[in-house]
Amino acid sequence: MTKTYLATFFFIYITFQMLHSQDTLRSSGQEVIESILDNASDEQDVQNFGDELEYFREHPVSIVKPTYSELIKLPFVSPLLAESIILFSDTVEINSVEQLKSVSLMTPVLYTKLLPFIVIGQKDNSPLNFNFLPSRVNSRSRLERRLQITDGFKNNKFNGDANGTYQRIKIGNKNVEIAGLLEKDAGEAYGDGFIVGYLSIKDISVFKNLIIGNYNISAAQGLVLAKNISTSKGSDAVGQIRKRGSTISPSVSADEYRYFSGSAIQLKYQNTMLTSFYSERKLPASIDSNGVASSFYTSGIYRTESDINRRNTLTEKVVGGKIDFSFDPSKTISLNLMNVEYKNYLKPTLFDLKGKRSISAGSLSWEIPVVGVLTFGEAASNDGNRFSKALGLIFPLTKSFAVSYHYRAYTKGYTSPFARPFGERDNVGDGELGNYLGVEIKNENTDFNSYIDQYTLPSVTNGFDIIGRDLMVYIQQSISRQFDFTFQIRNKIKSQIEIRFADDERHQTNYRIAYKFKVTSKFSLSQRFEIVKVSYNPSQYSEDGFLTFVEGIYRNPKKGISLKARCILFDTHSYDSRLYQYESDVAGNFSNPPIYGKGIRWYAVAGYEFFENFLLSFKYSETKKLDEVVLGSGDDQIQGNLDNQIALQLDFEF
Repeated sequence: MTKTYLATFFFIYITFQMLHSQDTLRSSGQEVIESILDNASDEQDVQNFGDELEYFREHPVSIVKPTYSELIKLPFVSPLLAESIILFSDTVEINSVEQLKSVSLMTPVLYTKLLPFIVIGQKDNSPLNFNFLPSRVNSRSRLERRLQITDGFKNNKFNGDANGTYQRIKIGNKNVEIAGLLEKDAGEAYGDGFIVGYLSIKDISVFKNLIIGNYNISAAQGLVLAKNISTSKGSDAVGQIRKRGSTISPSVSADEYRYFSGSAIQLKYQNTMLTSFYSERKLPASIDSNGVASSFYTSGIYRTESDINRRNTLTEKVVGGKIDFSFDPSKTISLNLMNVEYKNYLKPTLFDLKGKRSISAGSLSWEIPVVGVLTFGEAASNDGNRFSKALGLIFPLTKSFAVSYHYRAYTKGYTSPFARPFGERDNVGDGELGNYLGVEIKNENTDFNSYIDQYTLPSVTNGFDIIGRDLMVYIQQSISRQFDFTFQIRNKIKSQIEIRFADDERHQTNYRIAYKFKVTSKFSLSQRFEIVKVSYNPSQYSEDGFLTFVEGIYRNPKKGISLKARCILFDTHSYDSRLYQYESDVAGNFSNPPIYGKGIRWYAVAGYEFFENFLLSFKYSETKKLDEVVLGSGDDQIQGNLDNQIALQLDFEF
């Protein structure tokens, strides 16, 4: 980081110290976010999920008269828990967050998760209280670098240097926020970096939200519109089947492919919410000699001339809207509409637009509690021709016992490029039929989750249906205040997998055991063992993999110091028997890398809070594969078996 950046940060810090009282960085929020992501599914895109959780941490919900729509956005808050919190806040004067422990359906685990995302404070959304003066500044600067030189740099194929840089700033108050991002990947020239931003204005009379710039939008169960968060199945057996409703949110994510760019507005009058949006952007794609888009380029890395030639080649225009009718805060019926148009024709393997350059999708959705059972669903169609639907219910039998059921019937050929409903496939247009049953039993010391998901997928190539079944059992047991134990088993069976020649069926079973031991108030130790077994029928070919890690964590809040180190040993036959382990990083960086081959990986993350508002963090990671002489492939190939990287970051927030 240059002296210029440091001088700028110091000047802003001194200026705002003279104008505003201090707020310390809530570094504990990063710990909670990581604990949520650690229970995500193995192949989930945790970066997008982590970005969303960070946004909620930066914009916490006031628990003094909170609204249902505010609470339900948090991924671990169920509709019934949201209702319980609202009822509690209506009957009790809240002056401490600890009072939430008395809320019906609240558990110690949920309370710990809530803490970074809630505040005490009176809410006043009247126009007279609206102002443009900033009361909050959040800035992040990051430098990342791979220490080994890849072939692309050796052969001078890349236009830029080996540094990856990230600069983000957000300035605003409870009504207005402006944000900007400049991100450059390693190998990119600075002129080819990613620059985005937004202006967000909210809670002014009937104007609930106005966004100009980059944003995300989701609706109902994701059959028309959904945020870019994976639908993979994790350990939340009951709650994961339900999408989190109708939201628009500003975005300065570094994801250079999945976003909307334009404007979006939400108006609320009494029990009706109207949402309207428009987006126009240029997508990176490969265009063939006939002018047809044959593939999207989603990595967001523009290091070579061929990469740059794919940038901004396909214009996409999207217009849509939603109308939400709420009979009370927890009962909503919605109409959702979207039309997308591309400048070029698309290959049907991307999205089947029925021989056109545009397509429309619409749906009717609902979320209605009935006698203590939450029922929700969405029925969608393309121009009234192709239909798809998702139906679900969540039934909390007691505070400790809940059951959920989800039925999905996604018709092959139904298309929305922005659909990501719950299910097995990312592309809903490929079709899917499934039944899911989840169970959760929990008390103060035990959390038991289990689900079974059976599905049928129409084959894209050979005409035969793919039959699959997923089974998961997850148990977390608090032996004492100092010792937690976790056991998980996942079994996945798929027919017609088409990975190995002449095989009809693939079986995969993962066994995971882990513990966490709080040695002292400042130091904890954890360890995980995981085994995966993969086999194919009828060839009887099989392979397996093993992973274990030991991690030590030291935190001293009074001195603003945190240290975390992990050492991972792994041994798998191939990528097919890969294993995953969510790993800590500097704040705002979230990764869940696949581990395969034979070797050792270790990393250390250190953080130091100073001036109460600044957090300096550092990460060093190293992977060594014992049986390899080169790592990676193509321009990213490394000569040798060692891959190590560093990251340095400075955050300030006040």
